[in-house]
Amino acid sequence: MTRGRKPDPSRAKRGTGNRPQAGEAAPIKRARPKPIVPGQTQELVQVSEPFPPPATLPDEVHGVWRAAVNDLGGANHMRESFVPALEAYCNAVYVHAQAIANIQQYGVLVKGPHGPVTNPLLKVQKEAAASMLRFAETLGLTPAARVRVGLMEVTGMSLLAGINATIDGGRK
Repeated sequence: MTRGRKPDPSRAKRGTGNRPQAGEAAPIKRARPKPIVPGQTQELVQVSEPFPPPATLPDEVHGVWRAAVNDLGGANHMRESFVPALEAYCNAVYVHAQAIANIQQYGVLVKGPHGPVTNPLLKVQKEAAASMLRFAETLGLTPAARVRVGLMEVTGMSLLAGINATIDGGRK
């Protein structure tokens, strides 16, 4: 049994055999898996992450990135358009963690020119927490956002069911 495209006599006249002409699509070559031989060990192929953490993201929050990608449904539901918001979320988590660490080290009150004053990092921590929450809500990473998305899906499904019922009712 021969493989490939059937011979094309018009191509044979041109001397091109079965090669596609300019502008034609080349045939798709598919890799065939190697057969599994009993008793032989198979090499494991390392698959890269479909959405790895950006290089600009600090190493400390790579775990946060991976957890969020996982929560977003992994590679099956993650989209390129989510990346900027997810990166901003991870940066907010990083800033929040740094602010908390410094607040714990220096305390809530620090020395000022006229006596103790509130640590300025409290404002940084508060803004980072607000940013984290805002991006988490946007991405659907909080329980409330998931409930909202679930309700929207249920509403959409009931609307779709109503449309289907109307269409089916018109066919009777």
